[in-house]
Amino acid sequence: MEIPSDMAARFASDGVVCVRNAFDDDWIAAARTGIARNVETPGPFYQCLSDQGTEAFLSDMWARFHIAELEHCALAGPSAALAAECLGAETVSLVQDVWFMKRAGATERTPWHHDNVILGPFCSVWVALDPTPREAALEFVRGSHLIPKLFMPKGFFATSEATSDAASRFYLDYHKSTGGQADESLFSEIPDIEAERARYDIVGWDLEAGDCLVFHARTLHGSAGNNFDHDMRRFVTRWTAPSAVLAPHGRPVLDRLADAGFHVDIEAGEPIRGPLFPGVTL
Repeated sequence: MEIPSDMAARFASDGVVCVRNAFDDDWIAAARTGIARNVETPGPFYQCLSDQGTEAFLSDMWARFHIAELEHCALAGPSAALAAECLGAETVSLVQDVWFMKRAGATERTPWHHDNVILGPFCSVWVALDPTPREAALEFVRGSHLIPKLFMPKGFFATSEATSDAASRFYLDYHKSTGGQADESLFSEIPDIEAERARYDIVGWDLEAGDCLVFHARTLHGSAGNNFDHDMRRFVTRWTAPSAVLAPHGRPVLDRLADAGFHVDIEAGEPIRGPLFPGVTL
């Protein structure tokens, strides 16, 4: 794959870049096979994010540790090179692999959010595994990565009753302090982007299988449900440059890994390194 010459500049200004035909058919087939195997043999982070009483919105994280196809997809292909280009680094570390599946008719939104447990150069490579029309694809508030704030959805600041849907709880749970309490001094509340879309520079794309989005972790993003007649799967890898560190409020992520039986050998405030977070040098 030829990396677009203006990719780094667009990533820096917009916080997101769409790259067409980045992943080939063999890679796509491996990712699809891995997800199917993962659904049959869930890992410790497997989640149903649907409140419909059905498995309409599914996800798993760090599944590469027990699904060989997902290990291949996380570390093979152009993901590391795309991340390195955008982060301006010769070496990048794989922080996380995660996949999402919204089945046909799934109504759950992926709430507007950004990913903020890493401080420093941090990006995601989000690959469509099925045709994904703009209406169901991930959308972004262009340039929002440049806002000097950390954001969380409203439910972070409200009572637990205010955060009733599974998808919102998924994004909130990874940003609570070790004691389970929200540190409101660190975060600002995400505005109601969906209710006032005309106020924001929202961008998105119609995607074919193999197209990908590379975005800065702090670019605000979210997506609608799947109001179409086919399932939509996405495979995502998250990457850091050597100067990135785990944020103090990211400690619960390490706790969850340790509770799942993984050997964790970093602390909050330290660079992302070690066997859990392999480095790739380009």
